[in-house]
Amino acid sequence: MGKVLNRQPFKSLYLVYVATSLVFVKLPIWTLYYLPRSTRPRRAWSLKRTLIVRTIQTLFATGRTVDMRGGAKPAVADKLDDADKVLRDANAKSAWIEPIPEELFCGELRRYAEITGVAPVRIPGYWMLKKGYEWTSHKAMPGEKTVLHFHGGAFTIGTARPTDVTANFPRGLLEHSKTILRTFAVDYRLAASAPRPQINAFPAALLDCLAGYYYLVQEAGFEPQNVIIAGDSAGANMALAIVRHLVENPHPSLPPPGRLVLVSACLDLMVSRCGPEASTTRNSPTDIFGAPPPGELFAKYSVVSYLGALPLEEADTSRYISPMSLHVKPGPEGLCKGFPESYIVAGGAERIMDDSVVLKERMDADGVKAVLDIPPDAVHDFVVFTWHEPERTETLQRISEWIDSM
Repeated sequence: MGKVLNRQPFKSLYLVYVATSLVFVKLPIWTLYYLPRSTRPRRAWSLKRTLIVRTIQTLFATGRTVDMRGGAKPAVADKLDDADKVLRDANAKSAWIEPIPEELFCGELRRYAEITGVAPVRIPGYWMLKKGYEWTSHKAMPGEKTVLHFHGGAFTIGTARPTDVTANFPRGLLEHSKTILRTFAVDYRLAASAPRPQINAFPAALLDCLAGYYYLVQEAGFEPQNVIIAGDSAGANMALAIVRHLVENPHPSLPPPGRLVLVSACLDLMVSRCGPEASTTRNSPTDIFGAPPPGELFAKYSVVSYLGALPLEEADTSRYISPMSLHVKPGPEGLCKGFPESYIVAGGAERIMDDSVVLKERMDADGVKAVLDIPPDAVHDFVVFTWHEPERTETLQRISEWIDSM
């Protein structure tokens, strides 16, 4: 059925049916059903939040039936233009990020790259500026701090441009922090696989993110201790992996960053914790994703696309891909030894909450100072959703205070 519905005109007809039934049938029925708080997935949720979450769940379920993804981004962007009205309106600037130098293309990232056939390339990045900040140069001012953001999107969708919903995360930090004047986001390559051509498999995006950090330190002149690497969802996975690469492959030109912020980190791609008490089971009715069909891997397209030519077992055993999997065993030095101080955020109503809980436990075991912040009724990646109040603002304020305390 899926193959038929992905052909025109059947795909358009099906999407019209989904939209029509959602607006004229499901939403009115849900509104009546969820009027009493006792019927809502979380009693603390407003009716508005309940309807939004149910709508997003429906859209994700539709995406499992018909392909609603856009095409993968090209390996190299064509051009950048700061005169772009979107950038002007968002108080943003663009920049080219050159490929990492040869001496940093090493360790496990190089080994994986040789298997999947990817290499460092030039990619775009985007500065977002605090309201009232006057841009003079990309160069860091003495002692200036900044946030390097890796956006979420299951490794296959999204962008670092300020129009993307994930830009609400760094935008919120700019609003609430007293010390951050601008943030920088890496427009890393997105992975894709059948029915599209296989492109940008692991570690293509990691090489791009590493290049973004190198740009801030070596080109813009930020001191490593003044850079906070932040990621949400899949971006948090990559943020942790970049720090791992820097810790395991020390180089004088690029020490690890000063701090790390991880929101709704996706750290166990094969979902190794799946029992009745696991958050993947317990929070399935309340998260924006819902549960996949029985026997189907959660976010299968994303996992397969990200792995490329790598065997599926890598998503279960690699400390760079699924560091919190039950099947990744800490070595003599642990899994997080030498990592910077970290702020870990997860939603108490999200399916992958356990990934963040386990990360905090492993950081504690390895002597890494870490904060775990779990608002009990928040969904996955709630800091990017402006409708998710008051948890979004309250969490951004706590993260900002933590950053300002550096």
